[in-house]
Amino acid sequence: MNERDIAKGFSAVWTEFFPMLSPTFIVGFNEAFVHPILGPGGVVQPVSSSIRTHHPDVLAEFAFRLAAVANEAGLSVRSAASDHLLLDTAALHAVDRIRQFRSDLQTDGLRLNEAEQQEGIRLATVYEGFLKLWPGEPIVFSPFIRGSGLLGSCFADLSVGRMLFEVKTVVRPFHSRDLRQLLLYLALQDSTGERRWRYGGLFNPRLSLFCTFSVDWLVSRLSGGRPPKVVFGEFMQALARDFVTDKRF
Repeated sequence: MNERDIAKGFSAVWTEFFPMLSPTFIVGFNEAFVHPILGPGGVVQPVSSSIRTHHPDVLAEFAFRLAAVANEAGLSVRSAASDHLLLDTAALHAVDRIRQFRSDLQTDGLRLNEAEQQEGIRLATVYEGFLKLWPGEPIVFSPFIRGSGLLGSCFADLSVGRMLFEVKTVVRPFHSRDLRQLLLYLALQDSTGERRWRYGGLFNPRLSLFCTFSVDWLVSRLSGGRPPKVVFGEFMQALARDFVTDKRF
């Protein structure tokens, strides 16, 4: 059982603890909270897909990994992309990550061609522009989160200071399942006694859009005004309960 399965399933538990996370809420949320990324030169431009790829998930993961290795090396994305060792490292990590969820796929069939890599580099530069919005804040790609109950230890997407971002490289508005996955990471940190992130957010490098919000506000709003710590604690217990009783799992 992984975090993606829980975000997509367990609909009765999600509805019980976050009853306000409805299609109507998501429409209003996208309209009110989601904004383009503004850099020194204006809006950071979206990356339209100029190629047909059979591996959109690998391409998105490659962009994420390239932005990560560039950040860790203290380089611009373009400089990192010109370093063959760093470029190959990002490509290999992307394939390995996808195969964690799709072990049936062969490594050789997931390698990106030159055109796909170039699009991935353009996506990684959007990460670069996005992270410049918070100069001086500590940045962690794939922050580790300890497991609890039915869910083992896992890695979230992107930590910037006291904010945790869920990254979606897609050509659609944000969906409720995107917030679900973020809420799951936040519930995990709460259940293990940690409180690293007081703010959450969603980030789409494909469309160059993002949003941020207070975790306490979001949980209170979606739960009908209940205290966030109580909601998270009971929510994790309910997931474990349904996992045991539902034979599908």
